[in-house]
Amino acid sequence: MRRIYITDCEGSVAKNDIACQIAAAFLPEGRKLMSRLNEFDAYLGAIERTSGHIYGSALRYILPFLKAAGVTDGVVRNFCKQQTRLVEGAEEALTSIRETMDVYVVSTSYPHFVEEVAEQIALEVSNLFCTRVSLDEYAMGEREQKVFLGLTNAFLQLPPISWNETGVLSAGALFSLDSLKAFLLERLPTLPVNGWIKKIDPMGGIRKAEAIIEIINRNNASMEDVMYIGNAITDADALFLVKKHGGVSISFNGNRYAAFNAEYMVVSRDAEILKELAQTFHRSGKRGIIEGTVGKGAFVGRHANCDVNNVIALSEQMKMEIHGELTGNFE
Repeated sequence: MRRIYITDCEGSVAKNDIACQIAAAFLPEGRKLMSRLNEFDAYLGAIERTSGHIYGSALRYILPFLKAAGVTDGVVRNFCKQQTRLVEGAEEALTSIRETMDVYVVSTSYPHFVEEVAEQIALEVSNLFCTRVSLDEYAMGEREQKVFLGLTNAFLQLPPISWNETGVLSAGALFSLDSLKAFLLERLPTLPVNGWIKKIDPMGGIRKAEAIIEIINRNNASMEDVMYIGNAITDADALFLVKKHGGVSISFNGNRYAAFNAEYMVVSRDAEILKELAQTFHRSGKRGIIEGTVGKGAFVGRHANCDVNNVIALSEQMKMEIHGELTGNFE
């Protein structure tokens, strides 16, 4: 039985935060707007635990603003082709891994970006799972367009939504939270664009876990045959599922949500360590994985055997540095 390598896209294969980059490129202060939507998304899932909420919903919420700005599928695909940057060593690592394992990408991102990444790493489109959406599918009327163009400035005035370890909101965050709830959860469902948006199912959170199960069933495999790589809150459910059922779950330069739900935490500037871990898993299973500083200064730590909070701090710092490299090039 061939083992299965399943990876997120942004962070472990590509350096991009593509939704944020798209927003920044085509909307006034779009990076700030996307940050508020991401914060709202994370708060509903991680703190309020809103029934039916799917991590990655910020990628739905930003769509009407992009439509109002006249962004099309062609524009986004061309942007992704120009802006996609792979993590150092990712192409070589995945080429090597495919020799012995079946490789899948399960990403919260849009198909425009994930398919561009797949082309660069020579991965079959049939092995991609992502948030399926077409901007050209919906024709926004002039009146609705004005609503979202006007809202952009109002949303940009909202304070950041942040909270402490016990879930207590920072100053100003409650106002932002209530304002976004009032529009996104109450008014948006009354607008014509909602008929389009509600059909879009973000590939995040529990949806990633469901994708793993689909991949296992497709290959007549078991969870113990799976190595899953993730780095964000959208990967938490998938990482926990694989860990719970005996597979190898790895937070690669992940944030605390990914790290706390993974069995292993890996901090590295390049993807060579992922190739080494996959080869070890293929040959010897989980028992062959070596912890500590390995390869080109990469660190591999298992929760039970390391200072988790210290590793998470290093992991989050590396994540910011790698995304920061791309941000610098982009801006």
